Amino acid sequence: MIFVPRDTVLPLGALAEHLGGTLVGNGDVSIHGVCSLDEQAPDAIAFSNATTSAALAEVLTSLQARALIVSDAIDELPSGAPPLIRVKAPLPAMISLVPLFYAEIEMERVVSEKADVHPSATIGDEVHIGAFCSVGAQAVIGDGAVLYPGVVIYPHAQIGSGSILHAGATVRERCIVGRDSVVQNGAVIGSDGFGYYPTPEGHQPIPQVGVVTLDDKVDVGANTCIDRAALGTTPISRGVKIDNLAQIGHNVSIGQDAIVCGDVAIGGSTKIGKGAVLAGASSFADHLEIADGARFTGRAAAGHVQKYEKGDYTGYPARPITQWKREQVMIRKLPSMLKRLRALEEAAGGQP
Repeated sequence: MIFVPRDTVLPLGALAEHLGGTLVGNGDVSIHGVCSLDEQAPDAIAFSNATTSAALAEVLTSLQARALIVSDAIDELPSGAPPLIRVKAPLPAMISLVPLFYAEIEMERVVSEKADVHPSATIGDEVHIGAFCSVGAQAVIGDGAVLYPGVVIYPHAQIGSGSILHAGATVRERCIVGRDSVVQNGAVIGSDGFGYYPTPEGHQPIPQVGVVTLDDKVDVGANTCIDRAALGTTPISRGVKIDNLAQIGHNVSIGQDAIVCGDVAIGGSTKIGKGAVLAGASSFADHLEIADGARFTGRAAAGHVQKYEKGDYTGYPARPITQWKREQVMIRKLPSMLKRLRALEEAAGGQP
């Protein structure tokens, strides 16, 4: 989706009514937009996830926005607070205000004369195919799909209804993108897996004849690469969200609603469970098994054991966070322990 600002000005009271929240303060103040607490605008409304009066008071010390959405879990509001809207969940409330101040650009549902669409391709209803797109033989583009300029769809690939592929994205042969999915700029779905075998003449490629399948409502970030399987499938399940610059190896499987953050690398044939969270720059060796709900912190490196049960992991190599914390405490004690050891050695006459 592409958004542009609207020229909208609304009274705070109208926003409170829209949210079904409780207005605190002057409802006549004019709100020109939405903003974050990191980049505040003096005529906009921001939101805070603070859940205590003390935490909210800290937010208010640097507040520049005209109004604030806050949690109704806060029993006592700080004195001198600016106009507020109290709601059950501030983040979803802010998201619901975005369409009031930003308009989504609706693409004209046409096939550009500058696009190269093979005669055997199947193009659904209300499809947009931008300039310089290439759609190969026997490819299928579902109803309502949007292909921005420069998208390449290889032969026999399938794009589900309502999916959006941004400029420069590539879907290789026979790979499948499900319904209502989003593939960002420069992502490659179905690149050859990294498979070779040694011979006296050098490394010889193993033919990568499998595919990638994205289920419905999968998001793939910019310049992410998902390798096709050597044999069979690299399956990405429904609701998976993958950030920019991730590398998903061949035959990897990712379970429903898992989160893969930026710069994550996953080796071939590793299985990621449902709801797992792989934070930025974490890495995973091949043929691992990550249980449902397991979570890895940024830069964690998994691979010294074959299976990781549900839990939180960090470090190199990745291990349970509770174990890592104990180890860090011990490491900090090592200098003083070394001094004590040397003192004991000297007291014993220098003998080790």
